[in-house]
Amino acid sequence: MLMHAHPVSSSRSNSSSHFFSSRLAPSRKNILATLIGFCCATGFADSAVAQIGSASLGGVIETRDQPLAGTSVTLVNTANGYSAKTTTKADGSYVITGLAPGEYRLEVAGKSLQGQQPINLRVGQKVNLNIDLEQQNPEQPVEELLVLGTQVNYNVGGEVGTNITLEQIEALPQTTRNFLAFADLAPGVQFNEGQDGSTSIQGGAQSPNAINVFIDGVGQKNYVLRGGISGQDASRGTPFPQSAISEYKVITQNYSAEYDQLSSAAIVAVTASGTNEFKGGFFYDYSDEGMREKNPNELNAHKKVPSQQIQYGANVGGPIIQDTLHFFLAYEGKSNSDPREVIVGSGYDANKLPEGIRAQLGGVAADFEEDLIFGKLSYVVNDEQKIELTAKYRDETELTGIGGQNVLDFGTDKNNEESRWVLSHNWRTENWVNDFRFTYEDYTFNPRPHTLGNGTILLNAADRTVLNTGAGRDFQKKSQSGWGLQEDFTYLSLDDHQIKTGFKYKAIELSSAEQQPYNPQYKYNIDYSWTQPYRVEWGAPLANIGDGTAQSDNQQIGIYIQDDWSATERLTINAGVRWDYEKSDSYLDYQTPDAVVTALRNWPNLKNSNINIDDYISTGRNRDSFTGAWQPRVGFSYDIGSDYNLVAFGGAGRAYDRNLFDNLQLERTKATFPTYSINFDSEDPQHNCDPAVESNCVAWNPKYLTREGLEELLYSNTGGGREVFMVNNDLKTPYSDQFSLGLRGTLGDWDSEISLSHIKSHDGFVWMLLNRRPDGSFFESGASWGQPWGFGIPGYSNGLIGMNGLESEADSLYIKLDKPKADDFWGMTIAYTYTDAQENRKAGEVFALDYPSMDDYTWFDSVSVPEHRLVIAALFDLPGGVDFSAKLNLESVKTYMGTDCRAGWNACKYNTFKPESDGFIGYKQLDIAFSKQIPTNSIADGSTLNLRLDVLNLTNAVNHGGYQDWFGGAGEGLPANFAQPNGTFAGPPMTIKLGVNWNW
Repeated sequence: MLMHAHPVSSSRSNSSSHFFSSRLAPSRKNILATLIGFCCATGFADSAVAQIGSASLGGVIETRDQPLAGTSVTLVNTANGYSAKTTTKADGSYVITGLAPGEYRLEVAGKSLQGQQPINLRVGQKVNLNIDLEQQNPEQPVEELLVLGTQVNYNVGGEVGTNITLEQIEALPQTTRNFLAFADLAPGVQFNEGQDGSTSIQGGAQSPNAINVFIDGVGQKNYVLRGGISGQDASRGTPFPQSAISEYKVITQNYSAEYDQLSSAAIVAVTASGTNEFKGGFFYDYSDEGMREKNPNELNAHKKVPSQQIQYGANVGGPIIQDTLHFFLAYEGKSNSDPREVIVGSGYDANKLPEGIRAQLGGVAADFEEDLIFGKLSYVVNDEQKIELTAKYRDETELTGIGGQNVLDFGTDKNNEESRWVLSHNWRTENWVNDFRFTYEDYTFNPRPHTLGNGTILLNAADRTVLNTGAGRDFQKKSQSGWGLQEDFTYLSLDDHQIKTGFKYKAIELSSAEQQPYNPQYKYNIDYSWTQPYRVEWGAPLANIGDGTAQSDNQQIGIYIQDDWSATERLTINAGVRWDYEKSDSYLDYQTPDAVVTALRNWPNLKNSNINIDDYISTGRNRDSFTGAWQPRVGFSYDIGSDYNLVAFGGAGRAYDRNLFDNLQLERTKATFPTYSINFDSEDPQHNCDPAVESNCVAWNPKYLTREGLEELLYSNTGGGREVFMVNNDLKTPYSDQFSLGLRGTLGDWDSEISLSHIKSHDGFVWMLLNRRPDGSFFESGASWGQPWGFGIPGYSNGLIGMNGLESEADSLYIKLDKPKADDFWGMTIAYTYTDAQENRKAGEVFALDYPSMDDYTWFDSVSVPEHRLVIAALFDLPGGVDFSAKLNLESVKTYMGTDCRAGWNACKYNTFKPESDGFIGYKQLDIAFSKQIPTNSIADGSTLNLRLDVLNLTNAVNHGGYQDWFGGAGEGLPANFAQPNGTFAGPPMTIKLGVNWNW
C-alpha cells in the first residue's frame, strides 16, 4: 500500500484542515515527511483539550480522495510503549484525546508508516494530521509515506498561552532551580524575586494570590496563605523538583471551563515518567561570594557579606515491567546562605542613630535549606486503561524577614513542610475519555521569632518606618490538610463536537494558630523621643477562653461543562460554564462574643458613621456561603488565511478565585489571642492621647517595658486594649472578567502572535478601620488625614472590619515571536507586554486603614506592573559541541507610591511617582550559560558528563529595589533625596555559577 498526498477539505469533530489541490512529487517525500514531524514538534499555537494538560491528535485518512472508514489508528508512545487506539469513522476522520505529552509513532491498520518523523505532542496541544493513502494492493505492507498535506495546531478557544519546553527548562540560565522561572516567556506574566529571595508568579495587575498551578491536572492552590500555590508565601524554595517537570504551559488568559480557583494566570505542568530504558542522572551547582561582584552597599562598606549557594540532586527512572509498569524518582536539595543588607528607611540620616543600633546596619547572611522528593508509578492495565500514583514531599527551613529595615535579631525562623499524593485512573475508548483522581495533601507553615524579648519599632513623625530592631513579632502555625475527588469526562461521538464535563469535591481542614505579636512591639517617634514609646502592641491569650487557634472543615465543590465545537472548516468555538462553591464552617458558625456585641451596640460613635454594624455582627446563623460563582467562558479561533497561517482568536469569560483563610481566621484567633494596643500619654504632637477620655491611653511608666507591666495594663482594663476583628456577613468571592482579541500566524520560520487584552478584577478582600470619633466621623473636622486611633471600641481597642473592596484594571498589548530550535542550530522566543494598569490599593496589601471607605481611595497607576516589559530567550549550538543560551529581561521604570504630608499633617495623602534617576529602563538583566557534553561510555553506554557555566547579570547592572518615597512633612518641600535609590536591590549582582551533571 503506497501513500500519496491528495487535497482534502473537511470539517471534523476536533479539527478543520485544508490541503493543497495537487499531488506532490515523490521526490519531495522525505522533505515533507520531515516537515510533518517538525510541525508536530513545534506547533503554531496550543490549547488545553480533553482533560487539563493533555494533548490530542486527529485528522482524516483517505484512499484516492475517498474516506478510509473502519480502519484502526494507533498512536504509540516511543518512550514507554503505551498506546492509544481509535477507529476511523465513515468520513475517514479520527481523533485521539487525553494523551500525555511526549513523542509518538502513528500506525494505520497495525502497520508503521515508513519514513515518518516522530510526532511530538506538547502540553495542551491539539495537532491535526491528514493522510491520503493510495492503496494498490491491500495485502502489501505499508512501504513509504508519500502524504503531503497539512498538519495544523491551533487554540480551540482563543486562549493566550505559551509552552515552555524541556529544552528551555534545562538549557536557559537561571538563579534558582525553580521551573516557574521561565513563566515570564509568556506575555503578561511576571516571575518576581523579592529582596528576601522569595519568588512568586503574577499575572497582569492582580496579586500572586490569583494564580493557580496544575501539576498532572491537579491544582496546587494555597487555601490559607498568600502566593497562589502552597509553600510559596515569602519562600525562597521551589514548589517542585525541576528534574521532575517534563514541560509546562503558561496560560495568561484562559476561556476553558476546566480551570478553577484562579482569577489570573494558569500554569499547567506535566511530570516526567519512567520509560522502557533505565535512565538517570545527578547534578551539583555551586556559587559563593568569591564568584560574584559586590553589590553597591558592599562597595560602600569595602567588604562582601559571606554567602554560598549549593544545589544538588539526582533522578532515576525505568521499567519494572516492559511496556506495562514504570517508575520515576527525583530528589533535589538546596543549601544557601544569602546576603542581605540592613538599611534605614524613610530617608532618615543613619548618623543620627545611636551607635548600638547603627552597628546593626550593613550586611548579614540568611540561611536556607530545602529537600524535595517526587516519585511516580505508572501502570498500563490494558490498551484502554492506565493507573498512576504520584507523591511529593517538601521540607524547608530558613531565616527570613531580615534586610531592608529589619535587623538580624528582628528576623523569623520559618519551616515549610508539604506532602501531596495523587492516585489517577485514565480510561479511554473510541467514544469517550475519563480521568478519575483521588488526591491527598498536607501542608504546614510554621514561623517563629529568631530572638525573644522586646521589639523596638523606630518611626518618623509621619509614622514611616526607619528601622525595626529587637525581637520580631511573628509566631504562627498554619496548615491545610485533606482529600479530594476529581472526575473529568470527554464525550467524542458527536460530529464536530467534544463535550467535556467534570466534577471536583474536596474536604480540607484549614488550621491557624496565630499569636501576634509574640514579642511586645514598642513604637517610638524618634523625631520626638528616643526614650519614651508612644504605643505598645502585644499578644496574649484570653484567660479560660482560647489560645489563638482556629480550625475550619471546608468543603469545596466544582462542576463544569464545555463544548469544543468545530463550527465550520475555519471556525472553532469553545463555550462552557463552571460553578464553584466553598463551605467554611469557621466563617459560617462564628458568633461574635456577647461582650463585644454589647460594646458595639452601646457605642454612640457609630450612630452617625458610614457603618451598619449589623453587617458585621454574626449570630452563628446569619451567614451563608457564596453561591454566585457562575463562570461563563467562550472563546473562538477563525482561519482568515489558508492552512491556518493567519488565525483570528479571542474570548471572554469570568473566573473566580477564593477567599484566603489567613484573612478569615483573624476573626476567631484575635478573639482568643488578641493583639492589645495601648497608647502612652506624651507631648508628642503626632501621638498625644488623654487617659481621661480614651480607654486605651495611660500615662507612661518604664515598668511597661516588662511583661509584668504589660499584664498590669491587661487586667486594669476590661477590654485590655484588645483589638477586635469582624468580617462582613455577606462576603463574596474575588473574581475577574477577561476579554482578549488577537491574530496568530507565521512569518517565515517564526510563529507570531499579537493580542489585545482587558482584565478587571473585583471583590478582593480588604480590612478597614472601624474606629470613629464621637460625632461618627473618621477624620477630625476639616482634616483629610489622621486615623482615629484613640477612638476604638469602648472597653477594647481598635476595631477592624473585613469586606470586599479591592479592584484592579489592566489593558494590555501582547506580542510573541517564537522561532523553534528543532533541528536547527538556534532558536529564540521574544515576549513583549505593554500594560496600562490601575488599582485602588497596592496589589497584595489587605489592610486599608487610612480612609473611612474604599470609595475614598483614589485609583492610581499600578505599582506592581511595569508599563513595558520585554523578555528574550535564545538557544544556540556553537562549534565544538558547546551549547549556549541567554535570557534578557528588560522593564520600564515602575510606578512607586509614597506619603505626601507637605499640605499639613492632617492633609497627608498617597502620591505616586516614577524615579527619573534610571532613565526609561528600570530593570535590566542579561543571563548567559555555556555547557559542554562529554561522552562517558567507558562508565556506562550512552552516558554523558555535562559541564556548565552560568553567568547571571552579565553586565553587572544595578537594579534598585526601591526608592525614597517620603514627599515631605507639613510646610516642607521635596526632600533632596526624594525618588533616589533607597539602598535595596532587585536581582543579583554579576554572579558566576558552576554546575556539573552526569546522565546515563
